[in-house]
Amino acid sequence: MSSNNNRYDDEFKASAVKMVIEKGRPISAVAKDLGVSEPALRRWIKASTEPEDAASKKLAELEAENKRLKKELDDAKDTVEVLKKSVAIFIKPQK
Repeated sequence: MSSNNNRYDDEFKASAVKMVIEKGRPISAVAKDLGVSEPALRRWIKASTEPEDAASKKLAELEAENKRLKKELDDAKDTVEVLKKSVAIFIKPQK
């Protein structure tokens, strides 16, 4: 026997969410037309938008970390170049 949480399949939920988000229909009207509760429809809408927000946040965090690591790498490369030049000066034969 299936639980109440799985009463509606993902396709049904997605089409209900689409009616509200893309077509601009009121939640109450869509819920009534489909025979679902308004709180359930609100949860579906929230669940459908949260992953995008979480993904966007994660992407922004990764981009910031990437930028920081690139700067750190550039600084390390600059340090290596300075050290190479200073080693060349010290090992040059003295006249």
